[in-house]
Amino acid sequence: MSDVDESEEINACTVKVKVDVDGEDQDWLFLFKNETHNHPTEIEPFGGAATCVGGAIRDPLSGRSYVYQAMRVTGAGDPTVPVSETLEGKLPQRKLVTTAAAGYSSYGNQIGLATGQVNELYHPGYVAKRMEVGAVVGATPANHVRRECPAPTDKIILLGGRTGRDGIGGATGSSKTQNTESIETSGAEVQKGNAPVERKLQRLFRRGDACRLIKRCNDFGAGGVSVAVGELADGLYVDLDTVTKKYDGLDGTELAISESQERMACAVADGDVEEFMGYAAEENLEATVIAEVTAEPRMRMAWNGVAIVDLSREFLNSNGAPKHQVAHVCARSVWQPAGPAPRLPSA
Repeated sequence: MSDVDESEEINACTVKVKVDVDGEDQDWLFLFKNETHNHPTEIEPFGGAATCVGGAIRDPLSGRSYVYQAMRVTGAGDPTVPVSETLEGKLPQRKLVTTAAAGYSSYGNQIGLATGQVNELYHPGYVAKRMEVGAVVGATPANHVRRECPAPTDKIILLGGRTGRDGIGGATGSSKTQNTESIETSGAEVQKGNAPVERKLQRLFRRGDACRLIKRCNDFGAGGVSVAVGELADGLYVDLDTVTKKYDGLDGTELAISESQERMACAVADGDVEEFMGYAAEENLEATVIAEVTAEPRMRMAWNGVAIVDLSREFLNSNGAPKHQVAHVCARSVWQPAGPAPRLPSA
């Protein structure tokens, strides 16, 4: 499609559009994203629903857009049934419904995001597994977005919130099979949202002067630092000791994989770092250089001055191991039912 904006960046789906601004046609980018937080909301309904909308926002936000509108579609069992009828290992449906609604509205109201569509479906099929879906749309002038391949000596800036243990294993936790103990053992996987910090990111990324300094940007979704920074360039040296923390005691692995809604990894030329830091300070955002782009195509991470990760980009791009599958495709045929034809009832 000619209107799809294609690039090496990993952001939300982006479409090129013309926008009438005071009678003048301008080139803009339109971005949209949805996120499901079914599992997280089952085990921690407030945080699960809050970070559902927060997680949807962060993808178009990493595309340097301003997120304007949201939609929430959810599915639950009957919230009026007695607590005694709660399925084993699950929270009561009334608790899920009311607490998830409070979580979503808390995050949405704090960040100032208008939700124009809210629809909750009640059906017995949602008793075993709740549905929590958030979707958002954003837009930005096309000339705000600069997309370049980061070069050696470029710096990677951690922008926004600090790192904690919440969100460690969040992506895998969203997909793995739950059991009757998940409520007690997996709640810490759900990220703790900080909507005011993400709102500051929205404000900063609405500024053309700040956005034009960013060569490439990535959000801290699944995989945390290891993915958010690791996807920005082929060669990287990451100093985990410089990652800002919510509290002391995190080890190198925790610093490398903790996810969150309110952090961005921005690749900026070495000579532009001071200027970019100044714009971040004007929005009261923490900004820290945590990595540098290197010429050698390897992903290196150090913690306490010791290398704890040293992987070639070729290995990373291979997804870890070669995979092969033998398939046999049969000739196409028309399916016919086996056995006698069904009898239709008489009129």
